[in-house]
Amino acid sequence: MTFRQFAIKNVQRNYKAYLAYFLSSTFSILVFFLFAVNLFHPKIGESFTSGPVHAVLSAGEFAISIFSLLFILYSMGSFLKMRSKEIGLLMMLGATRKQLNRLISWENIIIGLTAMVTGITAGLFLSKYFLMFASMILEVPELEFYMPVKAIILTITCFLIIFGLISKLAPFAVRSKEIIELLKGNRKPKDPPKASLWLSITGFIWIAAGYLIVVLEFAIPYDLGVIALLVSAGTYLFYSQLSVFILMRLTSLPPLFFHKTNLVWITDLVYRMKDNARLLFVITITCTVSFTTMATFFAIYQSVDEEYAKSYPIPFNYSSYSSDAHRDQNLAIISSILAEEGLLYTTVSVPFLEIDSDSSQKTGAISNQGYNRIAELLNREPLQLQTGEAIEVPVWTNKANTRITIKEHEAVHLGNNSLRIIDAVQDNLFPEGSYRKLYVLNDADFEKQDSVLNKGVYYGYLVPDWTEASRAAEKINAQIGTDWSAFKYRSSPDWYQTDQLTYKLMLFVGTFISIVFFIAAGSFIYFRFYTDVQEEKGKYRKLRKIGMTNREVNQIITVQLAILFFIPVILAALHSVFALQMLQTRVSTSIGSFATSIIFLFLVAWSIYFLFLRSRYLRSLLEEA
Repeated sequence: MTFRQFAIKNVQRNYKAYLAYFLSSTFSILVFFLFAVNLFHPKIGESFTSGPVHAVLSAGEFAISIFSLLFILYSMGSFLKMRSKEIGLLMMLGATRKQLNRLISWENIIIGLTAMVTGITAGLFLSKYFLMFASMILEVPELEFYMPVKAIILTITCFLIIFGLISKLAPFAVRSKEIIELLKGNRKPKDPPKASLWLSITGFIWIAAGYLIVVLEFAIPYDLGVIALLVSAGTYLFYSQLSVFILMRLTSLPPLFFHKTNLVWITDLVYRMKDNARLLFVITITCTVSFTTMATFFAIYQSVDEEYAKSYPIPFNYSSYSSDAHRDQNLAIISSILAEEGLLYTTVSVPFLEIDSDSSQKTGAISNQGYNRIAELLNREPLQLQTGEAIEVPVWTNKANTRITIKEHEAVHLGNNSLRIIDAVQDNLFPEGSYRKLYVLNDADFEKQDSVLNKGVYYGYLVPDWTEASRAAEKINAQIGTDWSAFKYRSSPDWYQTDQLTYKLMLFVGTFISIVFFIAAGSFIYFRFYTDVQEEKGKYRKLRKIGMTNREVNQIITVQLAILFFIPVILAALHSVFALQMLQTRVSTSIGSFATSIIFLFLVAWSIYFLFLRSRYLRSLLEEA
């Protein structure tokens, strides 16, 4: 038998040990391939060769490739740890380190190639449904099935590199270990766990500090990075120190510790919590990223209409300067096309001034009467100004970081006139960024303004069904053209369709990656339990010999699994709440309602997975116990 045949036979005869690693690799390849099928689809290539759609798909593919490398590498580590006894036996029989490296490399290549064939084959069967879903997201005609040659080549190339890299890295997991250490596997005697009171307090303080910065909205440099660092470091200390410290304190409470089976599961959980600190930390951070990403993208997508309604309070905007020779013609085009498309609209016209300034964008001014005409159209409160007074109007959408604050006795100098600013409204009138600053003036002050750069009239077309006006916007753009020196025409439907598509695609990619991360978190904990099953089986066999019933064994296992399983996801949900509150200050839409629903759905899915894993784990432990 050749060395290669030995590796193949080893995989065939011990397939149960290789199954988890094989499924992890297959899942990663399947996800990567499905994304590649969409990325290289001819219709997507024709419509979105550049721009946000192609960029989002490419970013998703890159993120999944990095995730695949880390996920497969972790799976490989768990797989090798589970096979440590076999590797130790081979070394005892005379196998050299070089031969072991060759064996691990050959096994890895065999599993990798098999996983690639399986993943790509499954992807070909599922790609039809994935393309149907993608066509709904991208709002393009149905994406028919095609032979994804480029996707297959990219997938094979990428994962050959990944498996080649893992083949080189995997031997390091056993290279430094002695034969006796490998033969003992997970049955090595463990040192009594230790926990520092000061490190436990430090971990709690760091997490609390991160939360307080969010709640109290402290303005500090690089706030997101500082909060992430504090909470991440605190989370690791929570698992490695604080949780162990709390459990050890429970052992000093006789009424609790010696009640029924508490002595067994508390003592054992102290060791397991210490051993699994890094794993639980990784699961917590992975779930936090998953929850936060999905909730944020979903909230942003749901708020596209609301955001555009704020950015463009009036959907169709035409600002005509005194040099505009085609004013009447262009206004007639806008009115006729809106009528042709069956869109109801209401118009308003307001004189405006552009006053010279040092900035490339000019300072704008409108009269009190003009503001009130627009306010009436938008159902806003009217303003009343006296001579020498001004009110500032925002030029950007009302967000926490763009709200206008007026200092006492603050004044604005417009030309040779100095006006006292008495107040500010917080909702913009014109499309975002139309001016550097915008002021409402008393009618008399507006009429006598000097040092005026431009005078003109603003025409607004309020269309209630503006989300359905994309076709009308395209026609108007085609007929009016552009002449920024004479007029400025801007409409929200021009960009709404593109942005809605981009956000929808971001939601699709973000949701998919969030689910992948969530499944990965479940896989991490599954691999850990599967690795420990032989050691745990012997322990519970001995407990039954000294008189413990099956019911008591089930209770101990269930309590331990539930604590190890749910603490990371509950802590991740708590982290996500504060992370989303931090993000809430940077977007004007409400994230809370979406976050609650998404976290609840993830918790339900996690609970179902727990019941499934508990059933399999109990069956594995008790089948020979």
